[in-house]
Amino acid sequence: MSEPLEAISRLIDECSEADRRALKLYLRKLVPHPLEREWSIDADTILSAISRSSDLTKRGVRGIIAEAIFVNEVIPTVAGSGWQPVDLVGDHPYDALLKKGDFTARIQVKLQRLEEGAPKLYYPKHYKSGSLFVVEVQKTRTGERTSKKILPGTGTTTIEPVTVSTRPYSFGDFDILAVNMHPSSGNWWNFRYTVASWLLPRPTDMGLIEIFQPVAAIPNDVWGDDLTTCLKWFEDGVKLRVLTTLLHLKKTEKGISTKSARRRSERSANH
Repeated sequence: MSEPLEAISRLIDECSEADRRALKLYLRKLVPHPLEREWSIDADTILSAISRSSDLTKRGVRGIIAEAIFVNEVIPTVAGSGWQPVDLVGDHPYDALLKKGDFTARIQVKLQRLEEGAPKLYYPKHYKSGSLFVVEVQKTRTGERTSKKILPGTGTTTIEPVTVSTRPYSFGDFDILAVNMHPSSGNWWNFRYTVASWLLPRPTDMGLIEIFQPVAAIPNDVWGDDLTTCLKWFEDGVKLRVLTTLLHLKKTEKGISTKSARRRSERSANH
């Protein structure tokens, strides 16, 4: 910090709360955020609008915050390993695209799931409490596509939005899942990473990704906390599963207890 800035800081410390608010407004006029310019409104009003919005809206805002942190601050950390970001144009089932030689890695960013204001646990009766959280891996609850229609009596066309179901992700839609762990850690820069093909499939359709996926509280060999490491897993083509799928089965199936079947499946998934 420069000497003039230190002097200014000392003066600000001596100001009243009202003076600091006035100073904030003055500085904002000098250096406004691009969105304040675009919308012709100040940041405090934008934040107040978000604060009074529904839980679903706040969840969406938190999600794009996680995405912005990933794109702006995490992606630059992998440049040393040869991965470079590629600009995205149009709508895609992933939020970031990286390239390294002939390799491309499509990355979907999600926020750890909250339920009633608390981090949602994955099958807490089956796994050690707090060891596995949940990420909800599905698209926006509803989506839109456009449809061209001819206006009667005019011969001209109009483009109208049509609401469609866009919820499922299929295996192959993206290559890596990045989960922001802010809900449990309080740290927006805390992520977990896994290879998309390791995620659990839906029991009714093995080509679709299950909605609720387990996320390890502590990094392990299928959920890392370093993007470079996960990109290496993806490059190497390692085949694993984030967890056994046998919790979807009934308590017994063909005379085999779920507990013993789960043990066998976990052993096979780790080899």
